[in-house]
Amino acid sequence: MKAQERHHLKTNEFAERAAWVAEQITTNRSRLLAISGAVVVVLAIAGGYFYFRGRANDQASTMIGAALAIQNAEIAPAPTVPGVSQAPGTYPSATARAEASVAAFQKVADAYPSGATGAAARYYLGTAYLALGKGVEADKAFGEAATMGSGTLYGDMAQLGRGQALAAQAKYDDAVKTLTELSARRDTSVPVDGVLMELARICRKAGKTQEARAAFKRVTDEFPQSSYANDARQQLSTMG
Repeated sequence: MKAQERHHLKTNEFAERAAWVAEQITTNRSRLLAISGAVVVVLAIAGGYFYFRGRANDQASTMIGAALAIQNAEIAPAPTVPGVSQAPGTYPSATARAEASVAAFQKVADAYPSGATGAAARYYLGTAYLALGKGVEADKAFGEAATMGSGTLYGDMAQLGRGQALAAQAKYDDAVKTLTELSARRDTSVPVDGVLMELARICRKAGKTQEARAAFKRVTDEFPQSSYANDARQQLSTMG
């Protein structure tokens, strides 16, 4: 969440924040931290895994939990010894894991064409597509999640996901518009400071230096106590 695209997290930090996100999902007091990069919200994925795993008596939750377990599965190199197969529950590469995740979440999405489970399945489906670099497919999944989950945790997170999916297609103007609108909201479950950091990252990638600077400055001015504030200041200092 902090430096270097915010997806290189230390193990202990990841565990602590994943537990925090799980609590937020459970209590429906939604305050997730945004992540820059290919996967929209790794912490939401981890938090969802712990939450749904604890509700295995419910069929929908069981299906989501199983898909999330795949998305969180260990990456283990393929065996080189003849006759030895891949260890159960592991995948030989991040790509193989993401492809398996897509299949699993698509199965849930097909089984639940509406409602909270449908929105969650499509949100996670979007993250899996982004991990594969498939911006078009991710945008579609996030768009469906945003519609189904309007006004809920997954609906709001899907709007952030849409911004990243559009950026993945090099549709930077649309991505900036989507995230700018999200950052202007005060009723969203997604922390505005996190949205601003993602907005600034995409603006820089698109060569929109002035807009990136403005987004970083909003973080430092409006959210001085944010966990993003120091990074925002550092980014501003490198921009002159």
